[in-house]
Amino acid sequence: MNKFFDETGSLDTDGLIMERPSFQHLMADGVVTDEKIEEQGQRVKELVDQMEPQFTPEQMDQIHDLVAEVSVLLTLAAISDRQG
Repeated sequence: MNKFFDETGSLDTDGLIMERPSFQHLMADGVVTDEKIEEQGQRVKELVDQMEPQFTPEQMDQIHDLVAEVSVLLTLAAISDRQG
């Protein structure tokens, strides 16, 4: 099975998130804090810094577009959940 999509062809964000040790660590107490958000932001920055030298500028543009579109998807899902 594809690592990104579930059996229906939808992006498996729940599965991707739940398998991440970072999510498990940050959510162990069930509380989201500004510090935890900052910690995760730093983790993302470190990953980008590690990746950037390995990819061409064009590949980095594609990665940027992918991250941006996934961010849009997650934001829309969060808004939809709040709307009920």
